[in-house]
Amino acid sequence: MTISDHTEIKIELYRKGIHLFSSVIPITYIFIESREFFIWFLAALTIVMFAIDYIRFKNPEFKKFYLSFLGDILRPHEVNKKKAMFTGGTYLILAFLICVIIFPKPVAVMSMLVLVVCDSFAAIFGKLLGRTKIGAKSLEGSAGFFFSGLAVIILTPKMTDNNTEYVIAAASVLITTFFELIPLKLDDNITIPVFFGVTYLILFKIFL
Repeated sequence: MTISDHTEIKIELYRKGIHLFSSVIPITYIFIESREFFIWFLAALTIVMFAIDYIRFKNPEFKKFYLSFLGDILRPHEVNKKKAMFTGGTYLILAFLICVIIFPKPVAVMSMLVLVVCDSFAAIFGKLLGRTKIGAKSLEGSAGFFFSGLAVIILTPKMTDNNTEYVIAAASVLITTFFELIPLKLDDNITIPVFFGVTYLILFKIFL
């Protein structure tokens, strides 16, 4: 492994460490009774994130200041002068807002945690252990996604006391693992949690 490989892995671990830290939001939501309050909180945070990105895109001085702190962990497409408007972090907060708005609370929590936990473990496993390539990704990364997803569904609240719901949750994680391999133009911070939540509700409707 070259020095550049070590540097790339170090940056990816730092990036995903921040990603994992955002799990504090869905975990907090478990204990917040007011769904309306949480929607307003996430809406305000989303506006702030979009505003920061917009100013960064339009103001060279602010962009220089911004990149001095976070430039090392941003992906190339997030700092592209012609295309980069919004970062993955902004889309992540927007995805949280969408999940809280459209899904029942237990499904919203699971969807948000699948995004931050599974996506992080997929990237870490892929970088450290990835040998078997599946397109631009790896079998090892997908395994990280799936097994961390099982941990998420075991540890989070459910809509019912029926054990069948855990089977539904596991099936939703498995389907989302395959979905995550599809190269889409949309940011996966949006597509992963929404796809998981929709899949979950469809299977819930069919089997419970």
